Amino acid sequence: VLAEQAKVAPILVDSLDYSGVLRASLHLKEDLGKVTGNASLYTPNSIPQANKIIIAGTIGKSTYIDERVKQNKIDKTELSGKWEKYLIQTISRPFPGIDEALVIAGSDKRGTIFGIYELSRQIGVSPWYYWADVPVKKQSDLYVTRGTYTEGEPAVKYRGIFLNDEAPALSGWSRET
Repeated sequence: VLAEQAKVAPILVDSLDYSGVLRASLHLKEDLGKVTGNASLYTPNSIPQANKIIIAGTIGKSTYIDERVKQNKIDKTELSGKWEKYLIQTISRPFPGIDEALVIAGSDKRGTIFGIYELSRQIGVSPWYYWADVPVKKQSDLYVTRGTYTEGEPAVKYRGIFLNDEAPALSGWSRET
């Protein structure tokens, strides 16, 4: 359960993780609010009091992710030495008093960020929300299927977007002199 009956799962991050990961996790908090109409609690370095939570972080930078690796709740071999890979998985009993967590763990900074934005996409926030004003799909309740999800490492080393790089004015015509 990510959201149900006006309650949204709080997001736990380690404040010592990469600044980009912290920013993306704040975007996830905002996206959960846009989709459900209810605010999610954002808790850097403070384990929330809830039955179900979201944990986001990078291997080697997040104590919360590293502790789950030590507990064999996250398979480190899936992420170690990988390029921009992420896992989104459910784990049971991540902390005493917490029944379940949805974990977004990345092999590196960009892997974690891509995992966070993938969850946003799956709950109904288009990657084009900001650039193209794509409306957010509203839903009061959000659920995930238990298990592990990943897209693996990207097929190309560096990803990017190039907005009409052949016409710098971003238009379809050119002015002749």
